Amino acid sequence: MITSYRRLLAAPGAAAFEAAGFAARMAHLMTVLSVVFLISAVTGSYALDGAAAAAYAVAYSLASPLLSRLVDRHRQGRVLAPLTVANAAGRAGFLAALWLGAPAWSLLALSALSGATMPAIGPLIRARWSHLFSGSPLLDVALSLESVVDDTILVTAPIVVSVLATYLSPAAGLVIALLLATGGSASLASQHRTDPPARHPGRRVGTALTVPGFLPLLLAFVAVGTAQTIIDIAAVAFSAQHGAKALSGLILAAVALGSAISGLWYGARRWRAAPERRLLAALALFAGGTLLFVAGGSIWFLFLAAAVLGLAVAPVMIAGFSIVSRSVPGHLLTEGLTWVTAAVGLGISAGSAVVGSVVDAWGTRPAFALAAGCAGAATAAAAAIRARRTAGTRRSSRRPGRSSRWPVPRR
Repeated sequence: MITSYRRLLAAPGAAAFEAAGFAARMAHLMTVLSVVFLISAVTGSYALDGAAAAAYAVAYSLASPLLSRLVDRHRQGRVLAPLTVANAAGRAGFLAALWLGAPAWSLLALSALSGATMPAIGPLIRARWSHLFSGSPLLDVALSLESVVDDTILVTAPIVVSVLATYLSPAAGLVIALLLATGGSASLASQHRTDPPARHPGRRVGTALTVPGFLPLLLAFVAVGTAQTIIDIAAVAFSAQHGAKALSGLILAAVALGSAISGLWYGARRWRAAPERRLLAALALFAGGTLLFVAGGSIWFLFLAAAVLGLAVAPVMIAGFSIVSRSVPGHLLTEGLTWVTAAVGLGISAGSAVVGSVVDAWGTRPAFALAAGCAGAATAAAAAIRARRTAGTRRSSRRPGRSSRWPVPRR
């Protein structure tokens, strides 16, 4: 296992862009959490801190696929350079406006500017890995590494923000996020050696959304994001109802730990099965994990359910990114990867919007059942994706020389 990851990071420039990407991604998650700490500390308004955090997240989700399209056409370095300046200005402006007591609308506008100018760093890093290892088994290792990095940031960012806010200053999280975002993005922009080349397909630029089979994949990941968010919030409610709210964090940590372990294991294997088949198998396990939450009657049973669910999370994400990397044309690759993360984000927003009402009205078990229904829908979408690939394989086997992948040129 260690050998595979050592070979990966030994590639020229790989360790440098991985470190830059980690810093920028850490800044992204720290921003959402730090905004809540800082605004509530300065103004005492929980409504305003929620609105400012939402403005950042929504602007980021809407703008990131468009920014990734620009990256595909003009290279990462050319797009990241001005974005880094704009993002730093937005973040610094937000801090200054808050300290000067500016009106609420200006805080929302500057928070949205910070989100809209924050590129989707994860897809940019995955695009670099795809450029380095296209057609190589090491690409799955790279995608596995990225999944583990995401899980690590998901666990560590809230801890870092809460410690900084408690022992240093409520503003410390946003200040450090500013430094990490600026430094990470600037470093990534300057690393031209591993920057994928610009793609100029002529007049027919198109969009990743029109790639055959791509929309079902996005629907699957919307459902995955919805299911996981419902599980997270309902697990907290379940723990509180059973007088063990303090254990809810450990339950969520069990999901992240299981995901990190399975991601490392996944990357260390050489897979012969097509990524569509792997996605279907991983989503079936994911659905099984949600059903365990439905059946759970105690806190300790939820730990078992969390471990099973976590083992499926990383393989689901890795297989999905593998499908995109092998099926979306090169001139749309970064956009395609970004749409996957945007789909998960949309699912997170949808799950957050509905789970509270479900828990208040009917309790946690129906909420867990709703998550299981979403996981089942994602599995059904994956089955349709695999059936499409199987049908394409059969047609190509009767036509020598035709590719068995989705009918879209790779490069």
